[in-house]
Amino acid sequence: MASSHDIMQRMREVQAAREKAFEPLAEILGRRAELQRQLAELDAPYIKAFVAAEAAGWTAEELTAIGAEEPAKRPKGRPRTRRTTKREKPEASATESPTTPPVGTVPAQEGAAEAATATAGSVSG
Repeated sequence: MASSHDIMQRMREVQAAREKAFEPLAEILGRRAELQRQLAELDAPYIKAFVAAEAAGWTAEELTAIGAEEPAKRPKGRPRTRRTTKREKPEASATESPTTPPVGTVPAQEGAAEAATATAGSVSG
């Protein structure tokens, strides 16, 4: 049977092998984070250049067909101004059908009038 010292030594060897296997991943993770930071720095100028190309007459479809990716974020436009006056409700148009029932009324069912008069005169017995 192995002593506790032997077991601990074996555990350290296994752990060292695992750490050695992780070293390339740690190096790549560091390089990847740096490249992502550099790419993020290019987002704002890329968006401005894409919008400038559109303003010069290119469509987004044409630019993407050439190989430019449409930016996920677009520059913000001018802020909306609040209206100081209320909009007036549009009046009913003259082309509206006069047979259209007003909103909220229940449409009549065909034959309902005949059925109502037929049952009114009958007596159940």
